Amino acid sequence: MELSATRDKVATWLELAVARDGCRDRRRVRVHAIGERGDDCYAISLDGRWLCAGSGQLTVFHGLGAALHFLEVLRIAHFEAGASTRLPSIRGNCYCLRMDRSRGLLRCGRMRAKCDSAA
Repeated sequence: MELSATRDKVATWLELAVARDGCRDRRRVRVHAIGERGDDCYAISLDGRWLCAGSGQLTVFHGLGAALHFLEVLRIAHFEAGASTRLPSIRGNCYCLRMDRSRGLLRCGRMRAKCDSAA
C-alpha cells in the first residue's frame, strides 16, 4: 500500500487516539524508520496516511522509543513495523518529538534539523 502525502489524506493525533476505540481490527497503525540508516528518525502511519500535528506538519520521532511511547500514551497496543522510507514534505518542517529524561515527550530542538532533513 502506498502512503498518501496529500494534505487532505493525512491522519491527525486525535484520529489516532480514537482509532483504538471500536475500530481496532480495521485500523492499521505502522511505525516507519525514515531517512538514511543511523538517522534514528521515525514516523507513524494510520491506514496508509502519515500522522501529522494539528498544524499540518508531519510528526517525526527522534528515536524508536519516542514513537513507541507516543503510541503507549494513546493506548495503541496493536501496530506493525512499516517499510523504511524517505518521507515527502507535507507542509514545511516536521513536528519532531523526542524522549526527555523523565520519560516524557518534548519537541526536538537541536535534533529537529536532523529529522527534518531525513524527511
